[in-house]
Amino acid sequence: MQNHYLSIDIGGTAIKSAQIDHSGNIIKNYQVPTPHTRGAFLGQLGQIISANHGVRAICVSVPGIVNSRTGIVQFTGALGFMGDFSFGSYLQQLVGLPVFVGNDANCATLAEMWLGNLVGVQNGAVITLGTSVGGGLVINGQLFAGPHFRAGELGAIVNNHDHHDLHESTVGASTSAVKMIATVARACGLPDQHDGRRAFEEINRHHPQAWPIFTAFCRRVAILLVNVQAVVDLDQVLIGGGISAQPIVVTEIRRQFAQLQEGDRRLHDDIMMPAISAAKFGNEANLLGALYGLLLQIDEEE
Repeated sequence: MQNHYLSIDIGGTAIKSAQIDHSGNIIKNYQVPTPHTRGAFLGQLGQIISANHGVRAICVSVPGIVNSRTGIVQFTGALGFMGDFSFGSYLQQLVGLPVFVGNDANCATLAEMWLGNLVGVQNGAVITLGTSVGGGLVINGQLFAGPHFRAGELGAIVNNHDHHDLHESTVGASTSAVKMIATVARACGLPDQHDGRRAFEEINRHHPQAWPIFTAFCRRVAILLVNVQAVVDLDQVLIGGGISAQPIVVTEIRRQFAQLQEGDRRLHDDIMMPAISAAKFGNEANLLGALYGLLLQIDEEE
């Protein structure tokens, strides 16, 4: 296994891990539920690492603000119980190997830059649609994390100034794909509000209750893209997250973007629609991107 790397993708519900070679080929992978206490969480990571001894290095994708220079992570969301943690140092002391820790959305972007649909793109982004909204930016051919490692936190954008609840006025709350699917499921009387496959069956057949909910969601995504374009003027935007596997998602986002431009001359004259397409990688994106981040880090150190 000396030519293999251990990549770990930590999510709120599951921890995925894989051995990957230098070319990005996944040799074998695993998945376990994410524990939600500090001791159990670190214990589970230790078990994953012990089961993969002999690898060359370890790379990790995490939800949170990651200082790539120090390895300190400000964990967020379902992993907020970890607080601020010197994750990189902890792992390095544990294994005595090179370690890379990256933000999950940035890792998804790195995967697309390495082997996906952002190869050769100088200015682009990955926007992930899930429980909230995440983003990774590529500026002048480089992943742009910002001086405080917070660039691309699109879910924190306020898009409804008049809402009485500040949290609900953010993109993360108003443009949640998980909420959209649950709303469609309720409107259509589906038994499982988390069953995205069934929800999209109704959306794809333009169910009279589901279709307006879906198009309103896509309009909010399109408004987000307009706002991003007004600041950074990108060539390419990839839509990630589980729902991006549904072709109708990208098609409707493009249509809604064009409608916004048709409805206001300033949006037509001042904003250019980027090429909008689905991200190449699904559940493997963060695993691959974490490895690419590690390889870039090793190149810099050499």
